[in-house]
Amino acid sequence: MIVRPVLGADFGTTKTYLSKCPGDDPSPTSVDFGDGRDGIPSAILYRKEKEPLIGQSALDEYGEATAWERSSFRLVTNFKADLARSEEARAAASDFLSALLADARKQRLDVEPSTRRVLFGVPSEADDAFRAALEATAERAGFGAPFLVDEPKGALLYHMKQRDISVDKALGGVLVADFGGGTCDFAFLEGGRVVRSWGDMLLGGRLFDDLFFQWLCDLNPGLDAELEAQGSAYFVQSHLCREVKEFFSRSMARDRGEPVSKVLSGYGRLTDLTWEEFLRRGASYSPSRAFIEFSKGILPELRGRARSTAWNFLAHNGAEPLQGQKLDLFGWFRECLRSGLEEGNIDGERISLVILAGGSSLWPFVGEILREELPLREERSLVRSDRPYAVIAQGISLLPALKKRFARARQSLQNELPGFLENRPGALTANRVAALEGKMASLAVDIFFRKEVVPLLLEFRKQGGSLALLRKRIDERTAAAEPLAREHLAKLAPRFLEGLREEIRDLLAEWFASHGVALPKKDLSFVLPDELSEPMLRVRTPAADGMLDVVGTAVGGLLTAGAAMLCGGSSTALITAGPIGLAAGAILGASAGWMLLRYGRARMKETAERMELPPFLAAFMIDEKRIADLEKDLSDALVDHLERRFVPLKRELDERIRTLVRDEIRALNEINSF
Repeated sequence: MIVRPVLGADFGTTKTYLSKCPGDDPSPTSVDFGDGRDGIPSAILYRKEKEPLIGQSALDEYGEATAWERSSFRLVTNFKADLARSEEARAAASDFLSALLADARKQRLDVEPSTRRVLFGVPSEADDAFRAALEATAERAGFGAPFLVDEPKGALLYHMKQRDISVDKALGGVLVADFGGGTCDFAFLEGGRVVRSWGDMLLGGRLFDDLFFQWLCDLNPGLDAELEAQGSAYFVQSHLCREVKEFFSRSMARDRGEPVSKVLSGYGRLTDLTWEEFLRRGASYSPSRAFIEFSKGILPELRGRARSTAWNFLAHNGAEPLQGQKLDLFGWFRECLRSGLEEGNIDGERISLVILAGGSSLWPFVGEILREELPLREERSLVRSDRPYAVIAQGISLLPALKKRFARARQSLQNELPGFLENRPGALTANRVAALEGKMASLAVDIFFRKEVVPLLLEFRKQGGSLALLRKRIDERTAAAEPLAREHLAKLAPRFLEGLREEIRDLLAEWFASHGVALPKKDLSFVLPDELSEPMLRVRTPAADGMLDVVGTAVGGLLTAGAAMLCGGSSTALITAGPIGLAAGAILGASAGWMLLRYGRARMKETAERMELPPFLAAFMIDEKRIADLEKDLSDALVDHLERRFVPLKRELDERIRTLVRDEIRALNEINSF
């Protein structure tokens, strides 16, 4: 079966972007029409007895023409907004798109619609009439009958392909803020579907172009009158000042404390532009005479949608556009965001991710306002491409290929899960847990045994005494050491868990990336089993955590063996120790016989432990080899104890990973329904 490549189109109010992508490989590329830039201005210039010009050529021709030349020109822009209501707008849009294809063919650009599956972006708030008009316009222009994709989904798909966000994150609450040259659109998506969309047709980069145009005129007195006389005001305002705006925005993103300057050859210069002055001008903006003049074509639409002072003062056709009115552009953006959330009853807590699209989203204030208005808890909760103006077209074009990739990923993840769990995180967890078990056992041996028990055993060997008193002193000293053990063991656990969590996450991320999807940003945290977690040593008795039980059992075994010697149970071992051992064995044998006659077996062990033993006998009972053997046995017993305690942790980790993968598979299924 032949898979057709894809052509995606973001037919914008001020700019149009095309992107092409193989049908089975999500690797989109933007179409460059020869000027080294993504996109082409959505403008067409009709010229008497000449072929129309489109894009930047149309704007340049119109901006540089004399007044006499313009009398035979008709420049049409912003036709997208009127597609559903105006035949003139539909004709201009069709002519523009048709000329776009003609230019591509002349440049031998591989975008032929007849050999491709054509997808067009559409504003998510567009009604059926607009969608039908867009389909008819594209078909009339030679693109065939396009498949329409909501523009916010294009931005979402692009960042999923880039693995900036995981599939399950994309299906959560996502706000797409598309702030372009001619509009500001917001869309809230849940489950990959647009729940609500809203925006403002005028709020966009064009207003900031005009802000810099006025800034230029203020710094170069008399320039506005000169430009008006030359007929160059539109060219300078819409083209040159847009370039200044973009230069300033990039500079401020790097360092807002450093003023910048820009020379406009033949039209003056802008010197010492500062962020503070930009904020002042943006907070008290009024449209220039030139902007009002050039915007007359969209004023009827604005009047019909009037709902704020912003619309009202821009709707004036008179020669005095200011009339004492000032507009806070930053407040306008903030209010547009707020009003849509309120009217749609969208609680900010539902929004876990914000995607910025459109060239004007590069302004630093855009991200700052969004973070102030929304409870975004992490820096990565707000994502933006280095080229946000191109993400919608590219996202639209990769939809078929991305769906194929996700379908393959879903099946592969499901098939590989059992083997992956056994061979990768299972082995990693086993190694990390074994290392922790060894550290905990070593720590317990050091604190309880080497520092507390061994000194008492050595003192007993040197000075003698009763086993009962030795046992009591050992219990007291190990109990007293418990707070220190608690402190040190409590430090081991968090470091272990954090290290294990990061290594498991890295393994999962590598596995998911091998299938072209991002690891879901879910909580992989887990806790130690109750007996090992903090407060793991906040105990009711000295041995409540279990580790002291092991210590007590092991040391108690040594002392019990010593008591058995006194009762005759180990005389053979002493006899084999040589002449001194033979003498000691005889003494023990006699002692055992006397104790048996005197007290009977019931009290013999208790009496033996209370006997005051001479140093030489104590040294034979607890020699250095027995102490060394005891340390090894104690360490092994502690590790065995900890292994049993860690079984729930291993089960928990395995189940968390299984759940994460199952959720991702479900999410991939939902993405394929886009």
